[in-house]
Amino acid sequence: MRSVISIRREYPSPKMASSVLRAVAPDNKEVPGDTGIEMSADGSALLVRITSSADLPSFLRTLDDLLLCIQAAEKAADGAR
Repeated sequence: MRSVISIRREYPSPKMASSVLRAVAPDNKEVPGDTGIEMSADGSALLVRITSSADLPSFLRTLDDLLLCIQAAEKAADGAR
């Protein structure tokens, strides 16, 4: 089975969306071979798509890890404002 999730996260500005993307992108360089993570900024939105043929618990762990990284990047970006 294949699991897919798409996330669109809106920010107050394109600058913040780009900052979060830059902060999180290095964390997604090395993912298991059966998992793909695509991320981009579209104006003030962060777009994320995760696909995986791994078992559901593994897919959910990947999603949770990514969301925690996004949350940390948002807190850092808020602190820099």
